[in-house]
Amino acid sequence: MPTILLVRHGETDWNRSGQIMGERPVPLNRAGETQAKRLATLLRNRPMQALYSSPVCRTLQTADILGTALNVGVQTDRGLTEIGVGQWEGLFWKDLTDEIIRRNLYSQPQEARPPGGETLGEVQTRAVAAIERASTPPAADPILVVTHADVVRVILAHYLRLDLQHIRQMRIDHASLTALHLDGNAAALLCLNHTADLAVLDSVS
Repeated sequence: MPTILLVRHGETDWNRSGQIMGERPVPLNRAGETQAKRLATLLRNRPMQALYSSPVCRTLQTADILGTALNVGVQTDRGLTEIGVGQWEGLFWKDLTDEIIRRNLYSQPQEARPPGGETLGEVQTRAVAAIERASTPPAADPILVVTHADVVRVILAHYLRLDLQHIRQMRIDHASLTALHLDGNAAALLCLNHTADLAVLDSVS
């Protein structure tokens, strides 16, 4: 049965500034490129069945770096794209502190919808469908999937049977690796938010 390797894209300048990207073509910054190359080095000697990516610029750049190192082509799937944030694109998260939809995005994941955007429940439906497409038929080698933090979270919630209300408690850093092994109706979490960088511990000390 397949092992799915879920990767969040590398960092962008908008990540640093807290500006909401949505699907805008914001490129990786230098740190993001370094993060992706470090992950590529970690995975270099591991065979991959396939490499799928969200079609958004920052994920495609990350996937291209990984694909070059692994000698595997990149296939895009819109089911893996960023949550649709509609009219929030280009705004700053700090400016939405008092926005009730922003506050309810995780507490009411089936109902809270950014104006013109998607609910997390809708994101989960399309993301899981993308994983099912990628893993049919089951492959012997892992399948690498490059996507976005909330997309990783909703995929994990589905296969591990977790409530979407609690997924924000999963930390998914830039260019981190999260691995799931699927076995019929069961799933095993092999690793979560692995970055091969202990600096992540400094941010919570």
